[in-house]
Amino acid sequence: MAYKKSVKAYLFITPTFTVMAVFVFFPLAYAFFISFYSWNMSSPAVFSGLQNYVNALKSEQFWNSMLYTLYYVLGVIPFSLIFGLFFALLLKDKEMRGVNVYRMIYFMPVVTSPIAAAMGFNWIFENQMGIANHIIEKMGFQGVDWFTNPTGVCQMFFNRFGINLPVFLKGPSLALVVIILLGIWQNVGYATVVYLAGLQSISDSYYEAASLDGANKTKKFWYITLPLLSPSTFFLLIMFTISSFQVFGPVQIMTPSGGPLNTTSVVVFYIYRQAFSYYNMGYAMAIAFLLMGIILLATLFQFKFLERRVNYE
Repeated sequence: MAYKKSVKAYLFITPTFTVMAVFVFFPLAYAFFISFYSWNMSSPAVFSGLQNYVNALKSEQFWNSMLYTLYYVLGVIPFSLIFGLFFALLLKDKEMRGVNVYRMIYFMPVVTSPIAAAMGFNWIFENQMGIANHIIEKMGFQGVDWFTNPTGVCQMFFNRFGINLPVFLKGPSLALVVIILLGIWQNVGYATVVYLAGLQSISDSYYEAASLDGANKTKKFWYITLPLLSPSTFFLLIMFTISSFQVFGPVQIMTPSGGPLNTTSVVVFYIYRQAFSYYNMGYAMAIAFLLMGIILLATLFQFKFLERRVNYE
């Protein structure tokens, strides 16, 4: 009888497992196999061992792409969490007039097509006719070359004092800043919904007890709301870290050439160009698995050192 139940169970999962095997497991295994070969998709693959990985680790372009990716990650995640929590606190009150409409508006960027969103931001920050420069000029300032100035934003500030910063401190270019703003805009709605669910799960008894002890709103926020929202924060941190390291669509749409002097060439965009522009398939696959390893290490680091600070009720 137990054997028949096992057979039925395996029959039920066979369609899903077959789809996963064909479209996930096999491509993943084949990509890992190709990463040990030199292959341009037109001539036979030549075994090169770990040479693709060695070339990647020695490549200045690879490390630059990782630096620009890190700029994106550090720019998107903190502000997505902060603004998401801010809007969740605003929308917590169910008695507020039109609260459901506001919730829908804040969530719309999440379901908006990434391509459409990227094209919209591209139009807003267009150097000559964009709305952003139009507003800046109306305020009496000179328009900004958003997509043509390769100088990092930190370096732009220190240029006034004649100080030249190291590469990793120069900051993202203005083009990458625009892409970061788009990433924040797309993530805030999701963070708002997750934080809103977390806020609604906090019992009012905690706040009532704190009021009896004389706690004001600030202390309630720091000592009750934030600690009890730590599971939501931890979940969002994991999800945003993984997605931010894999950013590609906005870069491809807004800066198809990789931005001024490749200052928006994040690592996935770099993989794409190596694979489909230069046809270095083995090299591109090696970089892809290096990126997977980096994301895995970042996730394990978060679980190892940050989960202990999460307060599960």
